[in-house]
Amino acid sequence: MAFERDLQPTAAIRGNLQFTHSGMVTATYFINPLGYGLRNSSDKFDVKMAHHSLISNLPNGSLLLGIQARLNTLDVLTKMVEGVDLDECEDYAAEVVESYDRIRTIMPQTRVYLLTIPVGTTSTTGVSALSRMWRGSTTTIDATGVSREELDKYTEAASEILSRVGGDFEPVPVPAALFQWLWEHYLNRGTGGESFAPTRAEVLDDVTAAVFRSAALDEGAHTDRSRRLRPSFVPVIKVVQPELDYLPSYQAMLTPHSFPYSGMRFPGGSEFLNVLDGMPEVTVDWGMRVSTKPADQVLKGNELSLRRLGEQMDQRDQEISFAQNTLASKVQMLGEYNQHFEVNGGESEVSFTTVIAVGGPTREITLDAVNSLKRRYKRFQIEMTTPAGAQVDLWSMLIPGSPRRRAFDDFAHILPSDMWAGFVPFNTSQVGDDAGPVIGVNLMSGHFEPIHFGIMEAALHDLSASFAVTGELGSGKSYFLKLMAVLVHDMGGQFLAIDRSQVGEWEHFARSIDNAVVIDLANPTVSLDPLRMFDSRVAGERTLDSILPLLDLSPTSGAGASLSNLLTPRAIAEHHIRSLVDLFRLVSTMRDQPGNADDYADLAARLGTIANRMPVLFDPKLPPLRLSAAATVVRSHGLALPTAEELVTPHLYNRLPLTKRLGTALYELVGVAAREAFLTDNGRFGLLVGDEAHHFTQTQVGSSVTSDFSRDGRKHLAAIGLASHDPATDFQGAAHNLIPNRFVFRQRDETLARNSLEWLGVDLEQASFLLSMLREETSPPVGPGRQVPEERRGEMFMRDALNRIGRGKILGPARGDRAAAITSTPSPVVGNRRKASLERQAAR
Repeated sequence: MAFERDLQPTAAIRGNLQFTHSGMVTATYFINPLGYGLRNSSDKFDVKMAHHSLISNLPNGSLLLGIQARLNTLDVLTKMVEGVDLDECEDYAAEVVESYDRIRTIMPQTRVYLLTIPVGTTSTTGVSALSRMWRGSTTTIDATGVSREELDKYTEAASEILSRVGGDFEPVPVPAALFQWLWEHYLNRGTGGESFAPTRAEVLDDVTAAVFRSAALDEGAHTDRSRRLRPSFVPVIKVVQPELDYLPSYQAMLTPHSFPYSGMRFPGGSEFLNVLDGMPEVTVDWGMRVSTKPADQVLKGNELSLRRLGEQMDQRDQEISFAQNTLASKVQMLGEYNQHFEVNGGESEVSFTTVIAVGGPTREITLDAVNSLKRRYKRFQIEMTTPAGAQVDLWSMLIPGSPRRRAFDDFAHILPSDMWAGFVPFNTSQVGDDAGPVIGVNLMSGHFEPIHFGIMEAALHDLSASFAVTGELGSGKSYFLKLMAVLVHDMGGQFLAIDRSQVGEWEHFARSIDNAVVIDLANPTVSLDPLRMFDSRVAGERTLDSILPLLDLSPTSGAGASLSNLLTPRAIAEHHIRSLVDLFRLVSTMRDQPGNADDYADLAARLGTIANRMPVLFDPKLPPLRLSAAATVVRSHGLALPTAEELVTPHLYNRLPLTKRLGTALYELVGVAAREAFLTDNGRFGLLVGDEAHHFTQTQVGSSVTSDFSRDGRKHLAAIGLASHDPATDFQGAAHNLIPNRFVFRQRDETLARNSLEWLGVDLEQASFLLSMLREETSPPVGPGRQVPEERRGEMFMRDALNRIGRGKILGPARGDRAAAITSTPSPVVGNRRKASLERQAAR
């Protein structure tokens, strides 16, 4: 039975430097894993190259660790409130408070990545001095005996190694308390008693005394007297802490026995450590100890090995047996291996030992998890073994600073560095932002980490907060748009949403927000007259952008040129044009002047066709739209709007009826009004929401609005959110190139599903299985009523601002009243009653 003092190598700690009893000094760092998930092949090859640079520059004996740990709920809530003044945003404060119980119920986890590198050794005098630092019979160590000169020397050596490795992984020195946390995590692995994952935000202690608990490691669990099995036949460790009343932890160490003879394809077939995530009831950690050998030494060793094989073949040349074939096969393999190093001059040989540590509360749970992992690895053609008699030695390999043991060499494997880099051990499926409101959970990592979407903080990080959504009817697009709108409102921002639904679902949602403004363009209570809405410096240009297409005029034609001349700032001031009614009257007057009859008669006739049909533009009694409310919903259900095909097909567009031209003009004016109001430095975040994306992306004015929000929103605290059924048709131009945050909900149509995944950035040639996953396994309707179960609603694929692609589930608001407001959809009867009520209010 092994005890703590036999396995805990630490003699002293100073910051991230660890001094061991064997005289070795190591430095340990947090590693920032690289985005992986569902990214395309070229991005994954970049991740592989970063790992190749890492392994080529690490010193021998380096230790790579991936530790599964629980996320601290308070850390998650702290990220949610980053940059938000809760005194001013009481609604969001209530949302954060309600999120506490939900996050604690989910129990999200994460994987902490660490790198330990040897940076030197202590002198004999130093070791003796360290040994004298023991205080009585305790394990408390005082590190004040280490001189500043020694510390600087080790720190400089670590910095030199990291400089060669490069900054891809952004190494950060761990706090001294990390060593104690790691030890306690190993002792309690899988029992539920593990502490929360450490945070990088902790301040490094200058001098820290670490206290390591005592524990007994019972290999074979023979202290379980009810199980009369010989220890050698039970590859499990029972970890007992005599000083505490904790339940024992049952742990098993797995290590690869063999890798596929034919090699492991990258990407998609070599990332064997990704198999470990998503194991229920147990905690799974991994560690990899690596050493490298330069190419010239490898070539010399190959020559020696080839000479020995030749001698063996000479000795057996008269022998009739399978040995000759075996030796010939070895010669061929050695030749291919040697050629690899001759062709690739920058290669090195990597000797690595991998240990996968599984811990659970009972022996049965742990061994069931071990067998499950072995079955998973069969798909990779990797044979895993749990060697009896070497469990404790392999357990100790995950401890930073642990001295070399025989088991490390017995289960080592050798590969060229570029093949080892295909393991990409430091990768993550994390998506979303570092902070911001929690919009959902990550389904791809298996740890259910919260997905943060810092829509209002993106501008501070020089990123665009705009987003686009696609999916079939009923897949969750509108739900997500309303979620983002209410979060923006609760965090102190404002939003404008265009509601095309007949039942007025956005109106129903807006009623739950204090002082929300609802506008019905079919029964207007405000004016969208651009000459009244916008500043006189830009009012003429905005009017031309909307009126010329509406009147089917070219800006250089006779009537179009006349209108353009009247809407210059000078002409507006000269003729006192303050509204479209003034413009119509002026044109009618100028029609009767000699020399202008034809052009102004044409212009007056065209304006006359819309003057009486569009009170929202020509009624001077209506007040102009002012986007000062925190929530504004513009109902456009009464407008006739063209389809996407009519907008992009010239002959169909030319034949558009007047009603659809009017609808398009009003739709665009709402977007232009939002642009003028939100893309200004007023200190308030503004979100424009459009559920009919093609009206913002397929017309000249709409495309300009989309582009301005996408390009300049980050400068002015603004964003646009668009939704569509078909991204290949609707998300073109700025919507495709400049909107970084993309969400794909269920699409059962194969063509639309393919378009959606390609728009997301998925390489379907490499990951064709995602097509069926989106069509059949994303919020699938099941049962007689073809309803989506509550627990499966909101499943989606997403791409974040860093181009990471993953899979998650939208959670919705934690507050019950907010969740009810965005979930429920009014019936047509209720919607008609509301419409009648609005009409009566407008009449009064």
